[in-house]
Amino acid sequence: MDKRNRIILLIDFSEYSENLTEFAFKMSEIIQAKVVFVHRISGVVPAMADQAGREAMVTAESEAALSKLRRLAEGRVYSDDTFHVSQKPVLTILKEMASDHYFDWVFAGLKGTGALKRLFIGSTTVSIVDESDLLTVAVPGRNQVSVPKKLMVGVNPQYPINREQFGRVLSALGPHINQVEFFTVVKDDEDEIKAEEYLSGLQAEYAAHQPMVGLYKGANAFELLKDRVVVTENSFLVLQQGSRSIADKLFRTFMINELVYGAHTPLIVLSS
Repeated sequence: MDKRNRIILLIDFSEYSENLTEFAFKMSEIIQAKVVFVHRISGVVPAMADQAGREAMVTAESEAALSKLRRLAEGRVYSDDTFHVSQKPVLTILKEMASDHYFDWVFAGLKGTGALKRLFIGSTTVSIVDESDLLTVAVPGRNQVSVPKKLMVGVNPQYPINREQFGRVLSALGPHINQVEFFTVVKDDEDEIKAEEYLSGLQAEYAAHQPMVGLYKGANAFELLKDRVVVTENSFLVLQQGSRSIADKLFRTFMINELVYGAHTPLIVLSS
Protein backbone atom coordinates (compact mmCIF):
# COMPACT_ATOMS: atom_id res chain seq x y z
CA MET A 1 0.00 0.00 0.00
CA ASP A 2 1.40 3.36 -1.03
CA LYS A 3 1.40 5.81 1.83
CA ARG A 4 -0.26 9.18 1.55
CA ASN A 5 1.93 12.22 2.12
CA ARG A 6 1.30 14.12 5.34
CA ILE A 7 2.85 17.42 6.39
CA ILE A 8 3.29 17.76 10.15
CA LEU A 9 3.56 21.48 10.70
CA LEU A 10 5.29 22.52 13.93
CA ILE A 11 3.93 25.86 15.10
CA ASP A 12 5.27 27.96 17.98
CA PHE A 13 3.16 31.10 17.31
CA SER A 14 6.26 33.16 16.56
CA GLU A 15 6.21 35.95 13.99
CA TYR A 16 7.31 33.38 11.39
CA SER A 17 4.35 31.03 11.83
CA GLU A 18 2.23 32.59 9.09
CA ASN A 19 4.97 32.27 6.45
CA LEU A 20 5.61 28.67 7.48
CA THR A 21 1.90 27.87 7.31
CA GLU A 22 1.56 29.49 3.89
CA PHE A 23 4.48 27.49 2.55
CA ALA A 24 3.18 24.23 4.02
CA PHE A 25 -0.16 24.61 2.27
CA LYS A 26 1.54 25.50 -1.02
CA MET A 27 3.57 22.33 -0.75
CA SER A 28 0.55 20.30 0.27
CA GLU A 29 -1.16 21.11 -3.04
CA ILE A 30 1.86 19.91 -4.99
CA ILE A 31 2.64 16.73 -3.06
CA GLN A 32 -1.03 15.96 -2.35
CA ALA A 33 -0.51 15.99 1.39
CA LYS A 34 -2.74 16.30 4.41
CA VAL A 35 -1.57 19.14 6.71
CA VAL A 36 -1.55 18.62 10.46
CA PHE A 37 -0.70 21.41 12.93
CA VAL A 38 1.28 20.52 16.05
CA HIS A 39 1.89 22.85 18.99
CA ARG A 40 3.53 22.03 22.30
CA ILE A 41 2.15 23.95 25.25
CA SER A 42 4.36 24.74 28.23
CA GLY A 43 1.93 23.37 30.81
CA VAL A 44 3.62 25.52 33.44
CA VAL A 45 1.42 26.11 36.49
CA PRO A 46 2.07 27.67 39.91
CA ALA A 47 3.66 25.23 42.36
CA MET A 48 1.01 25.99 44.98
CA ALA A 49 -1.94 25.15 42.70
CA ASP A 50 -3.99 22.08 43.62
CA GLN A 51 -4.68 19.28 41.12
CA ALA A 52 -7.98 20.72 39.96
CA GLY A 53 -6.42 24.12 39.49
CA ARG A 54 -3.49 22.65 37.53
CA GLU A 55 -5.81 20.76 35.19
CA ALA A 56 -7.93 23.86 34.63
CA MET A 57 -4.86 25.96 33.73
CA VAL A 58 -3.53 23.36 31.31
CA THR A 59 -6.96 23.02 29.71
CA ALA A 60 -7.20 26.78 29.30
CA GLU A 61 -3.74 26.92 27.70
CA SER A 62 -4.65 24.07 25.35
CA GLU A 63 -7.91 25.72 24.29
CA ALA A 64 -6.14 29.03 23.67
CA ALA A 65 -3.55 27.26 21.49
CA LEU A 66 -6.24 25.44 19.53
CA SER A 67 -8.00 28.74 18.88
CA LYS A 68 -4.77 30.25 17.52
CA LEU A 69 -4.15 27.22 15.30
CA ARG A 70 -7.63 27.46 13.84
CA ARG A 71 -7.04 31.12 13.02
CA LEU A 72 -3.82 30.16 11.19
CA ALA A 73 -5.72 27.55 9.22
CA GLU A 74 -8.65 29.83 8.45
CA GLY A 75 -9.68 29.72 4.81
CA ARG A 76 -7.83 26.47 4.21
CA VAL A 77 -9.05 22.89 4.11
CA TYR A 78 -8.81 21.10 7.45
CA SER A 79 -10.68 18.61 9.62
CA ASP A 80 -11.14 17.85 13.31
CA ASP A 81 -7.90 15.85 13.44
CA THR A 82 -5.85 18.67 11.89
CA PHE A 83 -4.79 20.14 15.23
CA HIS A 84 -2.64 18.50 17.90
CA VAL A 85 -1.82 20.30 21.15
CA SER A 86 0.19 18.54 23.82
CA GLN A 87 2.57 19.03 26.76
CA LYS A 88 4.76 16.15 25.58
CA PRO A 89 8.15 16.68 23.94
CA VAL A 90 7.84 17.15 20.19
CA LEU A 91 9.85 14.02 19.40
CA THR A 92 7.41 12.01 21.53
CA ILE A 93 4.44 13.59 19.75
CA LEU A 94 5.93 12.70 16.36
CA LYS A 95 6.48 9.08 17.39
CA GLU A 96 2.92 8.81 18.66
CA MET A 97 1.55 10.27 15.43
CA ALA A 98 3.39 7.74 13.26
CA SER A 99 1.03 5.75 11.04
CA ASP A 100 1.39 3.08 8.38
CA HIS A 101 -1.01 5.15 6.28
CA TYR A 102 1.23 8.22 5.99
CA PHE A 103 4.67 9.24 4.82
CA ASP A 104 5.45 12.21 7.04
CA TRP A 105 7.22 15.45 6.13
CA VAL A 106 7.98 17.45 9.29
CA PHE A 107 7.97 21.20 8.59
CA ALA A 108 9.72 23.38 11.14
CA GLY A 109 10.82 27.00 11.22
CA LEU A 110 14.33 28.34 11.79
CA LYS A 111 14.64 31.74 13.40
CA GLY A 112 18.34 32.36 12.94
CA THR A 113 19.28 34.82 15.62
CA GLY A 114 22.23 35.05 17.96
CA ALA A 115 24.01 31.87 18.97
CA LEU A 116 21.36 29.70 17.32
CA LYS A 117 22.19 31.16 13.95
CA ARG A 118 25.92 30.70 14.44
CA LEU A 119 25.88 27.21 15.87
CA PHE A 120 22.50 25.74 14.94
CA ILE A 121 22.14 24.02 18.30
CA GLY A 122 19.71 23.93 21.18
CA SER A 123 16.33 24.15 19.44
CA THR A 124 13.42 21.81 18.86
CA THR A 125 14.08 21.90 15.13
CA VAL A 126 17.66 20.80 15.66
CA SER A 127 16.66 17.91 17.92
CA ILE A 128 14.36 16.68 15.17
CA VAL A 129 17.08 17.03 12.54
CA ASP A 130 19.54 15.13 14.74
CA GLU A 131 17.34 12.47 16.28
CA SER A 132 14.17 11.89 14.26
CA ASP A 133 13.82 9.19 11.61
CA LEU A 134 11.44 11.41 9.66
CA LEU A 135 12.15 13.56 6.64
CA THR A 136 12.50 17.12 7.94
CA VAL A 137 12.02 20.39 6.08
CA ALA A 138 13.60 23.29 7.98
CA VAL A 139 12.52 26.68 6.69
CA PRO A 140 14.10 30.07 7.46
CA GLY A 141 11.02 31.96 8.50
CA ARG A 142 11.86 35.57 7.81
CA ASN A 143 10.89 35.52 4.12
CA GLN A 144 8.14 33.86 2.14
CA VAL A 145 9.32 30.63 0.56
CA SER A 146 8.51 29.42 -2.93
CA VAL A 147 8.08 25.85 -4.10
CA PRO A 148 11.51 24.43 -5.02
CA LYS A 149 12.62 24.28 -8.63
CA LYS A 150 16.06 22.85 -7.92
CA LEU A 151 17.52 20.47 -5.35
CA MET A 152 21.14 21.01 -4.27
CA VAL A 153 22.02 17.66 -2.72
CA GLY A 154 25.09 17.48 -0.47
CA VAL A 155 26.66 14.02 -0.56
CA ASN A 156 29.74 12.19 0.67
CA PRO A 157 30.88 8.61 -0.05
CA GLN A 158 31.06 7.87 3.67
CA TYR A 159 27.39 8.70 4.28
CA PRO A 160 25.08 6.92 1.79
CA ILE A 161 22.05 8.91 0.79
CA ASN A 162 18.67 7.67 2.03
CA ARG A 163 17.44 6.58 -1.38
CA GLU A 164 13.93 5.77 -0.18
CA GLN A 165 13.29 9.24 1.23
CA PHE A 166 15.12 11.02 -1.57
CA GLY A 167 13.10 9.07 -4.12
CA ARG A 168 9.94 10.10 -2.30
CA VAL A 169 10.97 13.76 -2.52
CA LEU A 170 11.68 13.49 -6.25
CA SER A 171 8.45 11.62 -6.91
CA ALA A 172 6.28 13.99 -4.87
CA LEU A 173 7.71 17.21 -6.30
CA GLY A 174 7.66 15.76 -9.81
CA PRO A 175 7.67 18.25 -12.68
CA HIS A 176 8.25 21.22 -10.37
CA ILE A 177 11.90 20.20 -10.07
CA ASN A 178 13.78 21.52 -13.08
CA GLN A 179 17.20 20.43 -11.92
CA VAL A 180 19.02 18.22 -9.44
CA GLU A 181 22.64 18.85 -8.55
CA PHE A 182 24.74 16.56 -6.39
CA PHE A 183 27.73 18.20 -4.76
CA THR A 184 30.48 17.34 -2.33
CA VAL A 185 33.15 19.32 -0.52
CA VAL A 186 36.54 17.59 -0.45
CA LYS A 187 39.03 18.29 2.31
CA ASP A 188 42.76 18.36 1.57
CA ASP A 189 43.30 14.94 3.20
CA GLU A 190 40.40 13.21 1.41
CA ASP A 191 40.37 11.01 -1.68
CA GLU A 192 39.25 13.25 -4.55
CA ILE A 193 39.03 10.35 -7.02
CA LYS A 194 36.70 8.43 -4.71
CA ALA A 195 34.48 11.51 -4.38
CA GLU A 196 34.37 11.94 -8.16
CA GLU A 197 33.43 8.30 -8.64
CA TYR A 198 30.64 8.62 -6.09
CA LEU A 199 29.25 11.69 -7.83
CA SER A 200 29.42 9.93 -11.21
CA GLY A 201 27.57 6.95 -9.75
CA LEU A 202 24.75 9.15 -8.48
CA GLN A 203 24.62 10.95 -11.81
CA ALA A 204 24.12 7.62 -13.55
CA GLU A 205 21.64 6.31 -10.98
CA TYR A 206 19.41 9.38 -11.28
CA ALA A 207 19.99 9.90 -15.00
CA ALA A 208 16.24 10.34 -15.58
CA HIS A 209 16.54 13.71 -13.83
CA GLN A 210 19.64 14.73 -15.82
CA PRO A 211 21.51 15.74 -12.67
CA MET A 212 24.54 17.96 -12.57
CA VAL A 213 27.45 17.30 -10.22
CA GLY A 214 29.85 19.63 -8.47
CA LEU A 215 33.04 18.99 -6.52
CA TYR A 216 34.37 21.81 -4.35
CA LYS A 217 37.87 21.82 -2.93
CA GLY A 218 40.59 24.18 -1.79
CA ALA A 219 40.62 27.20 0.48
CA ASN A 220 37.67 28.88 -1.26
CA ALA A 221 35.49 25.75 -1.58
CA PHE A 222 32.77 27.10 0.71
CA GLU A 223 32.62 30.45 -1.05
CA LEU A 224 32.33 28.80 -4.46
CA LEU A 225 29.51 26.60 -3.18
CA LYS A 226 27.69 29.56 -1.66
CA ASP A 227 27.99 31.49 -4.95
CA ARG A 228 26.49 28.51 -6.74
CA VAL A 229 23.52 28.32 -4.37
CA VAL A 230 22.89 32.06 -4.33
CA VAL A 231 22.53 32.33 -8.11
CA THR A 232 20.10 29.42 -8.23
CA GLU A 233 16.52 30.62 -7.92
CA ASN A 234 14.17 28.65 -5.66
CA SER A 235 16.74 26.04 -4.73
CA PHE A 236 16.44 23.72 -1.72
CA LEU A 237 19.42 22.27 0.09
CA VAL A 238 19.20 18.52 0.76
CA LEU A 239 21.49 16.95 3.37
CA GLN A 240 21.80 13.49 4.91
CA GLN A 241 21.27 13.03 8.65
CA GLY A 242 24.49 11.95 10.34
CA SER A 243 26.64 13.20 7.47
CA ARG A 244 29.59 15.52 7.88
CA SER A 245 27.50 18.47 6.70
CA ILE A 246 25.28 18.01 9.74
CA ALA A 247 27.65 16.51 12.32
CA ASP A 248 30.90 18.37 11.68
CA LYS A 249 30.84 21.77 13.44
CA LEU A 250 32.67 23.64 10.66
CA PHE A 251 30.51 22.21 7.87
CA ARG A 252 27.33 22.57 9.88
CA THR A 253 28.01 26.19 10.69
CA PHE A 254 28.67 26.98 7.04
CA MET A 255 25.70 25.02 5.67
CA ILE A 256 23.25 26.56 8.12
CA ASN A 257 24.64 30.06 8.58
CA GLU A 258 25.68 30.81 5.01
CA LEU A 259 23.37 28.71 2.84
CA VAL A 260 20.16 28.33 4.82
CA TYR A 261 20.13 31.77 6.47
CA GLY A 262 22.44 33.80 4.27
CA ALA A 263 21.07 32.54 0.97
CA HIS A 264 17.51 32.00 2.33
CA THR A 265 17.63 28.36 1.25
CA PRO A 266 15.20 25.91 2.87
CA LEU A 267 16.78 22.70 4.11
CA ILE A 268 15.56 19.14 3.63
CA VAL A 269 17.20 16.58 5.92
CA LEU A 270 16.93 12.92 4.98
CA SER A 271 17.03 10.55 7.95
CA SER A 272 19.83 8.02 8.25
